[in-house]
Amino acid sequence: MIKQILILIGIVFIFQGCAAGPYKPVRYDVKQDLERQSNVVILDKALDNQFGSRRVTIVGEKSDFTEDGRIKVLCEIRNMKKDLLRLQVQTVFKDEADFSIEQDTPWELVLIPGFATKTYSTTALNVKAKKYTIRIREAK
Repeated sequence: MIKQILILIGIVFIFQGCAAGPYKPVRYDVKQDLERQSNVVILDKALDNQFGSRRVTIVGEKSDFTEDGRIKVLCEIRNMKKDLLRLQVQTVFKDEADFSIEQDTPWELVLIPGFATKTYSTTALNVKAKKYTIRIREAK
């Protein structure tokens, strides 16, 4: 008797999972997205550990426009440890509405000696770019 009840409960759970929609879409809050909150984003937690073992610090970043209207970005990246730091850095150029203009730079290898600071810089290929996001990740 108990075995039959357990089988019946199991069947009910199986068919309950097959219930059809309609399903309410879950909206993604882009305002919570780090790439919309900051111009420089560190993608690897190992590089930006908030518990004191921070490997990378962004000393400063700025942008300017060239004479022909293209945006030029600069970012100072500091290695906070004594070992050589191998990073990959990419810039995503965006229009005024924060949409990519599909002209991201390729991932560039950046080597930073221990306790040193390196300035990464790049310039957009055309005048469509008005904003940017610099992405930083550990090179494998």
